[in-house]
Amino acid sequence: MEPPQGEPRRRAALRRGLALTSLLFFLGTGAFVADSPVPGNDSQQITARTPRDLPRLPLRIGSGPLILTGGWELQSENSEFGGFSALHAMGGGRLLALSDAAILAGFTVTPEGRVEKSFIAPLPVRKGEPSTKRDQDSESLTHDPESGRYWSGFEHRHRIRRYAPGFARAEATGKPAAMQGWPKNGGAEAIVRLRDGRFLVFAESRSIRPGVTVGLIFRGDPAEPGVKAEAFGYQLPKGYRITDAAQLPDGRVITLHRRFKYLEGVSAKIALIDTATVQPGALVRPRVIATLRPPLPVDNMEGIAVDREGDRTIVWVISDDNYISLQRSLLLKFEFSEPPSSR
Repeated sequence: MEPPQGEPRRRAALRRGLALTSLLFFLGTGAFVADSPVPGNDSQQITARTPRDLPRLPLRIGSGPLILTGGWELQSENSEFGGFSALHAMGGGRLLALSDAAILAGFTVTPEGRVEKSFIAPLPVRKGEPSTKRDQDSESLTHDPESGRYWSGFEHRHRIRRYAPGFARAEATGKPAAMQGWPKNGGAEAIVRLRDGRFLVFAESRSIRPGVTVGLIFRGDPAEPGVKAEAFGYQLPKGYRITDAAQLPDGRVITLHRRFKYLEGVSAKIALIDTATVQPGALVRPRVIATLRPPLPVDNMEGIAVDREGDRTIVWVISDDNYISLQRSLLLKFEFSEPPSSR
């Protein structure tokens, strides 16, 4: 029997509603009390397997401070799974991965390497705002642990949107004047809220000159109308583009960059920024601490996050599979261990 007209749409809306409910539960807002995100809904499940090219662990990457301690290939039957452009660590092995289609995937990586308590849900849309693909091209994510709020950067139509704790709703959308005119596919690729309250936004491909792209400093909330931005230059590792950034416990910012060459394939560089050098008009030069390339497991690395496990600093990196079956959603776990003398 054919379903009544409108029934498929109603079912789709119900699935999205259930997914958002599970998101709120996972983020601890108290909006939903249950033992699992959405019982019986296989589309909410994320699984992990060991990448075929994972080396023997632990493995120090070059002579730098990063030690590879874990690696997984994430998979899901959900058709909206993948395309991850940003990553946020919530503590206790819990991670939020944001796709470039405004879809959140949340999951916990246990000490044994299992993936649990997963969900896949769309970001809420602010009432009265359009939600086409061009309006939902999310590329970056940051968080304020005191207020519980999140901010995401969008390209194509360049904006910064603020979300209530637990992504309960979209609260405000800013269209900073300094971001207008950026390349459509080269917008706010990385955003990080520093502990001093400033926001740093990095353009993917808005160039000042070859190899130097634009960064912005916001001393107020960039999602609020009229907040001013001050620009600085960011010196990219040669041939690479920035894809994400996060702040370390010692205050420095760790940045992720990716490159694709037909003859070389994909690679990524991880670097450090001294935030004291990030000033209006300055040229910020990051210090590269690791290069990821085959035979290590590597793909289109786009998201980076920082966490703590006891007295250890953990760095997570995730890849964007571009929704292509030949690519992978890789998740890599590193311990950050740098002697004070090398800072």
